[in-house]
Amino acid sequence: MPLRKKLFRTIMEKKAQFFSAWFLIVISSIVFYSFTAAGANLIDHLQMFFKENKVEEAQFITQEPLKDIKGIEKQNGAEIEQRYVADVPYSKDTTLRMLDATDDVNLHSVVEGENLSSERDILVDKGFAKAHDISIGQEVELGGETFRVAGYMAIPDYIYPLKEETGFLKNPDAFGVAVVKQSVLLKWEEHQVYYSVRLSDASPEELKKQVKQTNQIIKWTDKKDNNRISFIKGDIAGVKKMGQFLPIGILFISMVIILILLWRLMKKEYVQIGTLYALGYRKRGIILHYLSYAGILAISGSVVGTILGWVCLHPVLSTFAAYYNLPVLEVKPHVGYLLTSLLLPLVLFIPLTYYLVQRVLMIPPVSLIKGGERKVKVSRLERLFKLKNLPFRRKFAIREIMRNLPRALFLIIGVMFASLLLLFGFVTKNSMEYLVTDNFQQVYDYEYSYLFKAPQTDHPESGQIGAVAPFTTDKESLSITGLKPDNTAIRLEDSSGEKLKFNSVIMNKSLSDKLGIQEGDSIHVTNELTDKSFTLTIDHIAVSYLGSMIYMPLDEFNRLNDYPSGSYTEIYSNKELTLPKEKIVSTTKTSDTIDGFKEMIKPLNYGLAAIAFVAAIIAVIIIYILISLLIEENSFKISLMKVIGYREKSIMNMMIGYNIWFIILGFVIGIPVTLLSISAFMNSITSEMNVTIPVKLDWMSVLISFIIIIASYYVSLWLNHRKLKGISMKEAINRSSE
Repeated sequence: MPLRKKLFRTIMEKKAQFFSAWFLIVISSIVFYSFTAAGANLIDHLQMFFKENKVEEAQFITQEPLKDIKGIEKQNGAEIEQRYVADVPYSKDTTLRMLDATDDVNLHSVVEGENLSSERDILVDKGFAKAHDISIGQEVELGGETFRVAGYMAIPDYIYPLKEETGFLKNPDAFGVAVVKQSVLLKWEEHQVYYSVRLSDASPEELKKQVKQTNQIIKWTDKKDNNRISFIKGDIAGVKKMGQFLPIGILFISMVIILILLWRLMKKEYVQIGTLYALGYRKRGIILHYLSYAGILAISGSVVGTILGWVCLHPVLSTFAAYYNLPVLEVKPHVGYLLTSLLLPLVLFIPLTYYLVQRVLMIPPVSLIKGGERKVKVSRLERLFKLKNLPFRRKFAIREIMRNLPRALFLIIGVMFASLLLLFGFVTKNSMEYLVTDNFQQVYDYEYSYLFKAPQTDHPESGQIGAVAPFTTDKESLSITGLKPDNTAIRLEDSSGEKLKFNSVIMNKSLSDKLGIQEGDSIHVTNELTDKSFTLTIDHIAVSYLGSMIYMPLDEFNRLNDYPSGSYTEIYSNKELTLPKEKIVSTTKTSDTIDGFKEMIKPLNYGLAAIAFVAAIIAVIIIYILISLLIEENSFKISLMKVIGYREKSIMNMMIGYNIWFIILGFVIGIPVTLLSISAFMNSITSEMNVTIPVKLDWMSVLISFIIIIASYYVSLWLNHRKLKGISMKEAINRSSE
């Protein structure tokens, strides 16, 4: 009972330090449970949505409509859904893609509202509806017809609503998806037809071969190459990885802080521990007493953090589902992650705390009663420094550092971790800015791109021509584009900044990194549309990260693929062209990508501010605890300095001021650690995407982060100033008289 009273009394006496460590445990449990459980729930929802709504495994476009779909299905065992689609202007610079409600593949789900009941009803994706203030029950005019918005929907092949399946940034202000009854689209002359396929056990090669017997496939896209479907997997992987690794770092910091607190506490209580021995207390009881400090912090922190994590789980899921147009189903607690969140702090803290207490209790009771017979040890490292000729203040600071190297090392690691967390948001923003505003705009110097259904030979009225087709290797799907040597619509540079001409074979950096191919290596490719295979030798690697791309001379491209000499399938132009719609497969605008990035960056800025706030709190907590321990440990020296006549400001500078260099060192080390960590993180989440995100960090982001870290340091000093001020001169006088 007396020890139990002492336990809570000690915690209350050092409530600021213990509460700070407890708060870190709470943060780690919140992040761990909310992110890992959110990732697990998203995977469950995605798999269920894909299964119940029968997501396609591929889609393709043919030169002429298929005539015997049932016969092809019967022969191959595949499900083929004939899809009708029409791009309708919603307003100026805004397109709404209308799809027919399917029966067998890519079934839609009503997220809110009611299903289609008549030809005048329409279901809209929620992101587009929110961007344009479209409410359920509202009437909208599209293509000269008036429709009633029956509800909001989600559809598996447009879970990330991109205008082109090779795009990478959605823009709900410029593009959205809607579902209507098939009979509505059949009446419109401008509708197009494509096919969605569920292969089951069927072979895609056999299906292609059968279709080619009576038709020509002009475009084929596998599910894994369709960014509308595949992008969500990478982001879910990112959420789960962040939820697994970030809390471990916070828990490590918390664990070290608690161990330091207990170690300092036990050193101060050597006499009390020895007295307890003398009074007959067993070693087991003393061990349990000190284990209780770590146990109370770990259990209470993890319980509170897990409860708050469950509360945060729902908004995280809702935000993710809204961004990806994914219906939120029943939220499951995922018992495995729940138990891990509750028990992980306890499992990490108790063994190390036990080792620490056991180590103290190995000291004989007589030595403990005498205060442990502690002596100041002069290390070999300290002996290397010749301090005789140095000023007292500098000599004092060097000795303090040499005799407390573990504390300095932990301060550096703690600041490095806080810097990593802080820089994470800035690196994400800078990397996306580089990818879009620098790399994308630098490479693609055109506004409109028109893809034809079949090779064309007539000279276009304007623009530059090229040819593109999907290819596969043993490891990766890719696109090969044939261009004339003097093409300027696409501009590529190598790593040294030299411009590349299209009289050679060029691979972009994204594909090079995925396949591990260097200049001079060869690659064997197969045309997915014609099954034509050949080998290419890569002459150059271009600094371009969007898509898995190879560029080569147009004449050679046509020759290797047996396409008509001088033909092309794509036009790049800076002005809108008037082309026969029946010949066009798709039209893309590069400005839509830029606008999509601008929309995406808005919420990212808010996230950046939140990350910066959390990182600053963690930095303040770490620095505050270490400095407060430093003040407590050196209270006699501080009291003695006050007796001698040193002012508080001078004492603060001598005792604590040198820590600013460890703060700076921790931040500097944190920069390369952040870049390496985020590079590995980005590579892991984009491994199944056809895009690589280069890791970039600009000097302004570094400066802002540095200011935040330094501000955290001075806030910690301000919080500890009262503690230093509270040390009385009596302490030195009383201890000297003992």
